[in-house]
Amino acid sequence: MQCALRTLILAVSLVWGWGEAPGWDDPDAPESPRELSVEAVEASQGPFLACRGTEVIKGQMWESLKVLVKPWSDLTLEHTRVVRKILWAINHNDALEEHALDCGFGLAVVLLVSLRAIDYDDGREQAKEAYFYLLALLERLEPYRSVAAELGWGFNTTDLAIYPSLLGLDPPHHCYDTQLKIFVYDLPEKTRGVLHCQHGQWGLEALIPFWLQQGSCATTDPDAADFFLVPWHTWCDRMVLRLNQTRREISKIYMDLMRRHEEFLPHWTRNGGRDHIFIFSDQGMNFFPEWKDWIPHSIFLLTEALTPHCGPTCYNPWKDVLLPGHTDYFRYRSMLSYNRPTEERNLLFNFHGRYPGLCSLYKDNVVRGRIIEIFHGKPGVSVGGFTDDYFERMGLSHFCLVPMGTSSWTNHLYEAFFAGCIPVILSDGFEVPYADVIDWPSLSIKWPMLNVGMDLYYFLLSTPMAELKRMKDLVDAHACWFDYHQVLERSSGSAAGCSPYLGIIRALEKRRLLLHRSPGRFWRHLS
Repeated sequence: MQCALRTLILAVSLVWGWGEAPGWDDPDAPESPRELSVEAVEASQGPFLACRGTEVIKGQMWESLKVLVKPWSDLTLEHTRVVRKILWAINHNDALEEHALDCGFGLAVVLLVSLRAIDYDDGREQAKEAYFYLLALLERLEPYRSVAAELGWGFNTTDLAIYPSLLGLDPPHHCYDTQLKIFVYDLPEKTRGVLHCQHGQWGLEALIPFWLQQGSCATTDPDAADFFLVPWHTWCDRMVLRLNQTRREISKIYMDLMRRHEEFLPHWTRNGGRDHIFIFSDQGMNFFPEWKDWIPHSIFLLTEALTPHCGPTCYNPWKDVLLPGHTDYFRYRSMLSYNRPTEERNLLFNFHGRYPGLCSLYKDNVVRGRIIEIFHGKPGVSVGGFTDDYFERMGLSHFCLVPMGTSSWTNHLYEAFFAGCIPVILSDGFEVPYADVIDWPSLSIKWPMLNVGMDLYYFLLSTPMAELKRMKDLVDAHACWFDYHQVLERSSGSAAGCSPYLGIIRALEKRRLLLHRSPGRFWRHLS
């Protein structure tokens, strides 16, 4: 697929001269030609499926787009921007309907891929317009879906389920009936493209501010606000804009923001920043080490309590809040599909990921090295590097090993919940989120890293089936606490609520009790 995608990018670049996007070195073997049904052959001569091409988009281009049918929801912004150029060319020639009739399924793929680039580069309103056109087009294509799949256009639109929320089309939510009021600063240059920036384990930096803005707890009245959230899609911008921390580029942006707080954060001085909230995901504190000088008293929403090279000073449990990392919707819905009942699981445990010898960043990661060294080849165990059927192996395992990554935390923990796999945490410094509402010892195991050996194997092997089932049921019941898209919460119908946002709201309610409104630097004085 990677080789075919590179070919598509090159084709677009050569036809319109837009420059080559980076590709890959490992070509896949070409697919064997398929034998088409009579219905598919006949349909290929009719509307939406002929794909003969026009003066604007050649037939070969439509054929090349088939490589995007499966991975459309998991492409880089760079690649979505290139594909978006196809849509631009069609619109520029006022030829949407012509191309829809010629190759409606190809046009749908272009739109599916392009939405993220449109949202990031042109804004939400433009993205909404494209989204509504896509929905209307999909409705017209519906009668032809089965034969289109035979012709290579069998795309899955399930991942569109979260788009109405991310485009602000859902009705306002009630913020779990909290009395909190949160003022989210308007920083448009730092909060572009939620559709794209919600991707990856760092997506919470985009999702949390956006969710708050859509709820009853949001306020534009600073006098009514309990807290002030400073939004910035830091990790997303770091990747898109190639921000180099060696040159302190992220730090410079933060420091410029604070130096000009009267312009950007006009309510900072109300309480000396104590009521201001910053979000730092995955070693985010390391990208702004000057936080100690600029925002030491502010509230931090963090994914880890022990940031490397920063230590315990980066996390203060009295004011800061630990959060789960974000798992992409397209990833966790796939994990859920492989989540098997306890009785159907035939693996004791699994771990697949980076380890010493596979990735230089993990050369000193002793616990991952021991996992591979000790457990590889043992009965009922699946450990090693990356594998295409990783989700399936998780769904067949009673336990998922969760060793530390490049820092104490890892998203392997939260992925285990979606696969219904009992987590075995092998990271001594990993402090779990929402410990006040989740009884972690009842549904997981935390084992000392230095004691990883056959004792762990036999301990897990000795777990009675009834206990496996009990813990697995609790894992399934608590997966909603790690679902930033609230799909599990809605499907459960729980009146009490269960999502990462509820955890944040409850934590901030407690911290509000510790805050008091500062009287300012002076009082009862002549101005």
